[in-house]
Amino acid sequence: MKKDLHVCLKKETISLICNVTYKNEVAWYSQTEHPLRMSLFVPKHKERCLQPRPLLVWLCGGALHVMDHNIWMPQLLSFAERGFIVAGVEYRTVNEAPLPAPLIDVKAAIRYLRAHADRYCIDPGNVFIMGESAGGMLASLVGVTQGREEFEQGDFLEQSSAVNAVVDIYGIADLRASYESNKQDRMRSVAALEKVGTSEAEAMDNLDRFSVIRYVDKHTVPFLILHGTEDTTVDLSQSEKLYDRLTECGVPCDYYRLQGCEHGVDEFYQPEILNVAAEFMNKYIKG
Repeated sequence: MKKDLHVCLKKETISLICNVTYKNEVAWYSQTEHPLRMSLFVPKHKERCLQPRPLLVWLCGGALHVMDHNIWMPQLLSFAERGFIVAGVEYRTVNEAPLPAPLIDVKAAIRYLRAHADRYCIDPGNVFIMGESAGGMLASLVGVTQGREEFEQGDFLEQSSAVNAVVDIYGIADLRASYESNKQDRMRSVAALEKVGTSEAEAMDNLDRFSVIRYVDKHTVPFLILHGTEDTTVDLSQSEKLYDRLTECGVPCDYYRLQGCEHGVDEFYQPEILNVAAEFMNKYIKG
């Protein structure tokens, strides 16, 4: 069969830029350096990008012990097709450095992206952050610690790490409550302490310091919270407590409880949930 087709260009093509290094961190007993990377969805024909696009920074989970910044990128393509620049960001795990190191990394990545906004067609005035599990906690921490200089370290300090809004997918909001609920389970309790300090005494002091709910006030940016009702990894009460604190402070917050869903399941990446997230972020695009 031979056939002629006349095809109209209705949909732009998206490119994946893999493993862009945004900073180097000291590693292996301070003798080497470890590059921290990100991968981005951007328009293939950036020269045709007449207006910059809002940026979505994505953080994967892994209990702060493991992470792969590319693991959920296929599910995030729909946001690029909706007009977002999407960046999946690597951060150090607690195997490399305790909190606040991962938070410092994510803020550095946002500053890097703002500093290179022209290269990636980013609108620096419209930056959003979303994460799941440990990534949800870090995304939330970014949202509630804006303007706190102790977490701003590294390059491009002239740039802001502020975001317009946060999408938190089953992240821990109160580390002390999480630790206390697991104190009968020694292994989980020890793991919780490792996340926030190099000794038990330091870790106990830091449980509150690195808890999202500590920083929520009337100036906090809007939140979207997603959590499964059957989550046995991060208890639903974490999101309940965060929602209550946000509403108490008058912060705009949408909270969806996915009925019957466990931790990290594919239901969170179905079109109806991605639509909820996209529509939420669109409400807070400026300009």
